[in-house]
Amino acid sequence: MTAANGKITATFWDCGGVLLTNGWDHVARKCVIEHFGLDFDEFEQRHAEQNDPWERGKISLQQYLDATVFYVPRQFTMEQFVSLMQVVSQVLYPAMIDFLRQLRQPCTPGNRILAYLLSNESRELMAYRIPKFGLGPLFDAFLVSAYIGLRKPEPAFFTRALEISQRRPEQCVFIDDREENVAAAQKLGIHSIRLESPQQGIAELGKLGILAA
Repeated sequence: MTAANGKITATFWDCGGVLLTNGWDHVARKCVIEHFGLDFDEFEQRHAEQNDPWERGKISLQQYLDATVFYVPRQFTMEQFVSLMQVVSQVLYPAMIDFLRQLRQPCTPGNRILAYLLSNESRELMAYRIPKFGLGPLFDAFLVSAYIGLRKPEPAFFTRALEISQRRPEQCVFIDDREENVAAAQKLGIHSIRLESPQQGIAELGKLGILAA
C-alpha cells in the first residue's frame, strides 16, 4: 500500500463503526440489558452519568458497573455481565481490516504510511478488543479516550494525534462513521472520510493516493 502522490503519510482510524462494531453503543447496551432482564430506560439514565468518566479513564469498569447495574443485588455476577459485554463485539467490516492489513505490509523505507487508532473507548473494552481481533500489529499507536483523557469530537483529541504522529494536518486522513467527528477533524485541516461502506471508504482513500500496491 502506498501513497501515490506522496502527500498523505499518516492515517487515523476510528474503531467502532469502521473496523469493529461499536464497543458499548445503544444497540450493544440494549442487547445485554434485555438479556439480563433489566429496565433499559433506568440503565440508560445511569449510563449517561457514568459513561464520560469511564471513557476518559477516570473510573474503572467495576466502578461503572457498580453505579449502573450492581447498585442493588442481582441474580447474576459481574463476570457474567462483562462476558456478554465482550461477546457483542464483532468484526463489522472485514474488507476494511483487510485493506488496513495491506497498508501494514512491509514496503520501501520512507514510503510507509503510518496508522493510528483514534477511539472513544473504555480501557477495559479496548484491552479486550485489541488482542481479540488482532489489532495490535495494524497500528503504530492507539489513541484511546481512556488512555489520553480526551474524547472525539474534542479538537484537542485530534491535536494530540497530530502531535504524536508528528504530522501536519494536510499529511493525514481520518476515517470515522460519525459526522460530528469527521467535521471536527476537517476544521483542523485533516483530510476526513465519513465511512458509509467499505467500498466507498476504500474508493475515497484511493482518491487521496492511498492505493493497493
